[in-house]
Amino acid sequence: MSAVAADKDFHAYVRQQIGQGRVQPMSDYFREAVARRIETERRADAAWRAAVEKAQEDPEVVTRARRRARKAQEILRNRWYGVRSGHGVRRGGVG
Repeated sequence: MSAVAADKDFHAYVRQQIGQGRVQPMSDYFREAVARRIETERRADAAWRAAVEKAQEDPEVVTRARRRARKAQEILRNRWYGVRSGHGVRRGGVG
C-alpha cells in the first residue's frame, strides 16, 4: 500500500480546508521561511559591513587583521600542500 493511496482522503480534506481559508498551503509556509531567511541574511550582511567599516577606521586593526589572515592562509596552504605532497606535515597539520 503506497503512502499516496493511503492519504487520498487526507489530501482531499486539506484541500477543502485550504479552500475555506482555514489553513495555509505548505507553499505559503515555505515562502515565509525563505523570506525570514533572506531577511536574516540581509541583517547579517549589514552587520558585517558595519563591522568592517568600523575596523577600517583604525589602521592598526586593519594591519592586525591582515596579518592574521596571511598567517591563516599560510597554515592552510601548508596543511593542504604539505599533506598532499608529503613535505613533512603530518595529517593533523602539526609538523
